[in-house]
Amino acid sequence: MAWYVKIDRSNGSVVKRKEFSGDRERAFHKPFVWLEEIQETKPVFDPETHKLVQTITQSDLSDMDIDVDPLEQRVKGYDIVLLSVEELQVRLDRKISLSDGAMFGIIERLLVVIATSNVRIKRSDLPESDWDILNARLALRGEGPV
Repeated sequence: MAWYVKIDRSNGSVVKRKEFSGDRERAFHKPFVWLEEIQETKPVFDPETHKLVQTITQSDLSDMDIDVDPLEQRVKGYDIVLLSVEELQVRLDRKISLSDGAMFGIIERLLVVIATSNVRIKRSDLPESDWDILNARLALRGEGPV
């Protein structure tokens, strides 16, 4: 079984998609044609720095005076594209926001220490796990640990 698409030759758009066994018979000089649709496998890529953009390769079928080659196919593939600066920033902001809830807890503990302590606050007044969370956020921003 293979997937086929019915193409409107005037504009190249897909009218119908269907699974068939065997080749489709081509009706020449007709406004619609069935093409086998090939789906390439997704390539391996680093989603931290790249994204997949789907591509479609299909010949121009609009000239009705030219018969469509019986071996003509429509190929759905992928290009690996670098993320833009804006997309990278969105991903970074999303990673940082994952620790927002933990930061609220840290701030609450810090405020309790401030309110109940009559002495200068020291690093040891907060648990080391709080500092780990804070330093992880700083590292995402490219800043050094505290």
